Amino acid sequence: MDNDRILRFSPAERVAHWVHTASFFTLLLSGLIVMSHKFLFLSALFGGVQNARIIHKLAGVVFSFGTVLIFVLGDHKAFWRWLKDITTWGKVDFDFLKEFPKEFLGGHANLPEQGRFNSGEKVNSLFILIGGALLMTTGLMMWFADAMPLSIVRWAYPLHNLLALLMAAVVIAHMYLGLLHPGSKEAINGMLRGTVTRAFAKAHHAKWYREVAGEEKSK
Repeated sequence: MDNDRILRFSPAERVAHWVHTASFFTLLLSGLIVMSHKFLFLSALFGGVQNARIIHKLAGVVFSFGTVLIFVLGDHKAFWRWLKDITTWGKVDFDFLKEFPKEFLGGHANLPEQGRFNSGEKVNSLFILIGGALLMTTGLMMWFADAMPLSIVRWAYPLHNLLALLMAAVVIAHMYLGLLHPGSKEAINGMLRGTVTRAFAKAHHAKWYREVAGEEKSK
């Protein structure tokens, strides 16, 4: 491995990420067609409205279970490590979130040192995890509407649509940080190549970098 780079994500983590991403955008585009006639022009991508409905359901299965299956078969330790990381919170995380809007908007922020996932990434992961679970639940209610009380199904539709749009907004912000933001766009290499530069790791994930590099904190 290039001495200037450090491994951040395993092959299983990267495959799971891209499967999750592909299935989400497939769900989003096919779901817009089903949600409103204003998006019928997108149906050409799926070969018609009926095909879009079928593909939406299939993508929902992949979105709900594909990522977990990849982790179980490929690197289950990485899954539990990720889950532990995003659910472990302390004062430093809230201090980070207070300063992060400045960083997001391109200003100078006094960000505290972070671990393998910074606090913003933890929020993103938790939102995707919880939002995805709610999407799956409401989606199943809609899929098997005939077996559900009508009052529940009526709530499932608007909640499902609202969650999908909120998640789309979060994903767009995530893409901006990973692809365009001058301070953090190196992060995309972690999901493409598995590695990031040591300079990026030190600047954005200093606590984690010292752990994997065996370095002591400078005084």
